[in-house]
Amino acid sequence: MSEGPEARGNPAGLLKRAAATVAVVAMLAWVLWGAWGDARGIDWSALRLQPALLVLSCALLGLGLIWHGLVWVWMMHMLGYPLALRPGLRASALSQLGNYVPGKVFIVLFRVQVAARYGVPGVPVAGSIGLETLLRNLMATMLGALGLYRLGAGASSLWALGAIIALSLVFAHPRVFNAAAAWVLRKLRRPPLPRELTGPQVLGLLGCYLIYWVLYLAGLFLAIEGTLGLSAPELVPLATAAFVAQIGSTLAVFAPVGLGASEASMAGVLALSGAVAAPYMVALIARVWRTMGEMAQIGLVLLIPMPPPPPAPADADAAEPTR
Repeated sequence: MSEGPEARGNPAGLLKRAAATVAVVAMLAWVLWGAWGDARGIDWSALRLQPALLVLSCALLGLGLIWHGLVWVWMMHMLGYPLALRPGLRASALSQLGNYVPGKVFIVLFRVQVAARYGVPGVPVAGSIGLETLLRNLMATMLGALGLYRLGAGASSLWALGAIIALSLVFAHPRVFNAAAAWVLRKLRRPPLPRELTGPQVLGLLGCYLIYWVLYLAGLFLAIEGTLGLSAPELVPLATAAFVAQIGSTLAVFAPVGLGASEASMAGVLALSGAVAAPYMVALIARVWRTMGEMAQIGLVLLIPMPPPPPAPADADAAEPTR
């Protein structure tokens, strides 16, 4: 992690940067150790491994994760914070580590820490993460509801997803989001958003998250095809299970990804469909695949040199964004 001019020659800044680096390395090691344990639970000798498909699946997952970061940078520009591309991608990638810590608080802390060094206040960054999660999961919920309908799920499940969609649409409405953001910033005595979100921008973001899910599912399909084999009747159940797993992981706020919430949801949908012979094995492979993809993305962005940050103002969180 490169040092900016505010850290060089500043003992406190150097200490903070060293502590942040140690924390990131420790969390990477912990996540990889957990992924290794998950991988050991898979009987690899019984799988029909196809290396070319697995490489392509990882490439699609990486492309999807990079696209996810690009969408967040675009979102910050919509709100009036012209965050540079490389710091934005690093902030988005590092925040993935927060998925593996109970409470998900590190998703916010890592992204705020990187963005703040480039003149973006912390409170709007935290709010943008909420909007990102809301819109990404809204798209997943709509697609998941369609999938469950195709699978003949019960009315109670569809009504529950319908309620989530309705609430998400309310909170994602620009008038509601802009009013809530203005109220929070005013209560915290922070400057208002430089720009307000508009309806076409929200629709554009939803379209971007649809692209993200297409890339993610294409990679997941190839990962399962490259390990267990995949038939056409299994495509809809697998896609639906991936969407429901995303919803379950988000609702289980205090359970880190990889400790059961996401995988239990995926395995449950696959078992309900009856189209997959080994639903838990599919969920376990999907977990290892996603974990390794996220860790590879983090390693890649850490190797990319960052531009020097602007001089830090006296109160970085209260300062207006750098123009």
